[in-house]
Amino acid sequence: MNEPPSDFEWLQQFVRAGDQNAFRDLVRRHIDLVFATALRKAGEAPGAEEISQNVFSALARKAWRFAPDDSLPAWLHKTALLESKAWIRGELRRRQREQTAAELGTTMKTPDDQTALNALVPLLDDALLALREKDRAALLLRFYEKNSLKAVGQTLGVSEDAAHKRVQNALEKVSDFFRRRGYKTATAAVAAAVLQQSSVTVSTATAAGVAGAALQVAPPVLAGAAAWITRLATMTKMQTAVLCGLVTVLPVVWKWHQHRQASELLTLAESRLVAAQHDFLILQNEVRQLRNRSDKADADLVQQAQAVTHRDDQSRQFEAWKQHIRAELLAADYRWPDDSPFVRIPKSVLPELDVYHAINPPGTIRPEARELLGLSPQERQQIEATLQKYFSALDDLMKSNFYETNHPSIVSIPADALDSRVFGLPALGDAVKQQAEALQTSLQNELGEERWPLVARQLESTGTDTMRRILNLDAGEKGQELAVWISEINGHLRAGYGWGEQGAACSSSGLDLRFFLEGSTLPGGGTIQDYMNVRQFPAVLSEAAMAWIRQQAQTRLSGKGDL
Repeated sequence: MNEPPSDFEWLQQFVRAGDQNAFRDLVRRHIDLVFATALRKAGEAPGAEEISQNVFSALARKAWRFAPDDSLPAWLHKTALLESKAWIRGELRRRQREQTAAELGTTMKTPDDQTALNALVPLLDDALLALREKDRAALLLRFYEKNSLKAVGQTLGVSEDAAHKRVQNALEKVSDFFRRRGYKTATAAVAAAVLQQSSVTVSTATAAGVAGAALQVAPPVLAGAAAWITRLATMTKMQTAVLCGLVTVLPVVWKWHQHRQASELLTLAESRLVAAQHDFLILQNEVRQLRNRSDKADADLVQQAQAVTHRDDQSRQFEAWKQHIRAELLAADYRWPDDSPFVRIPKSVLPELDVYHAINPPGTIRPEARELLGLSPQERQQIEATLQKYFSALDDLMKSNFYETNHPSIVSIPADALDSRVFGLPALGDAVKQQAEALQTSLQNELGEERWPLVARQLESTGTDTMRRILNLDAGEKGQELAVWISEINGHLRAGYGWGEQGAACSSSGLDLRFFLEGSTLPGGGTIQDYMNVRQFPAVLSEAAMAWIRQQAQTRLSGKGDL
């Protein structure tokens, strides 16, 4: 399939052979571009049509000037802007008694109901003029003449891929122009949308009218050498004189036209200079901001370097510490430095070690026991949950069997006691035994075979402060009693207590009753709970006993001072 002629080929046919059909084809090819540009400036279709006629009339007059590598779309766009400017000046002169701002609002203002894309349309032509000629031609061919990328490439003499890249780069430059004018969200896609929105499709009738008007106003300059020779041969003397006069006047007219064109270019250059100065101020501000960011980045790099140096120092110190600890661990003897919080002992010694008060009700493992058993946080959490479950079940059993009396059966109360009370528990039977067996099984599973013997020995011992005593493992087989009394010794009221289970009992000589008042502290520190060693007793007994003693202290000492 044959490719359509290029712009230059059509211009040559029009200039050399006077082919008006070639000129009309050229108008139809580029009318959308010229009409859209004129419509943006004039704001009305009749004005845009008049401007389009002037542009193509100028093309008809100057067709002989174009070279093969000139871009006709770029020339048409620029000429349309100049003709629009002249048309607007003419309109202003004719309408000086009317409200100019209202008539030109569509091209000089952005009404509130316009879209964001319409707000960019007034800047579009300046953005296009700021491009290089080939970039501007690429956008005009692509969006205003609606050519494919392949056709754009053929017109510009490049491949389809190169044409695509040129169009994309030109769109980026247009979006940059918009951003420098304050539209910070403008992108290449927005620039493409503005170009598409501002394009128009001119009807065939309008294109034909514009072409006809242009041809009538300015017929072809040349119609071929043969046609001119024939015409000159048939001219009269008068016609020849007129022609000579025209030849004489033409250089003057040409110079005047050049002067007018130069003035318009000067005005355009001045406006570009103002825009360039504005852009320079914006760029200067951006450079200042970039320098500030660069200084901040340099400071951040210095801080990062210092942090890396500090981290390396810490890594070296940690490595030295590891080497030191490894040397101590692998030493032939078991002696560690005096400043170490730990010591090394053989595993064979571990079964002989005891932890005093290893467990505190209601199921907390003391730090010494955690270290001796080497419990991880997860193991500690599991074991303490097991102990708390056990203490809770045991408390429920004891609360349901708890009794209070004045007649002890296991412990003895001094004969000179002013008042006394006994709190007791009978043997609780198999229910405690089942709970104890379940507890021991859980502890053995959680501790493992290596650590379990350390705990098993405590569970088998019946001595004071052993785990067996604190866990009340014998409560199923032996009844228990906790007796408390008030006595007077050397003029001071004292509180004493005695505790026992079937087959064993113990007692305390007592403590000054005033120490049981709210807010009192023992001499040398400590608490009442430490004095009564409540870890040894079931909570149901110790809580009841402490409440009774405090009530006695409040009743007997209130308002009497230190007896």
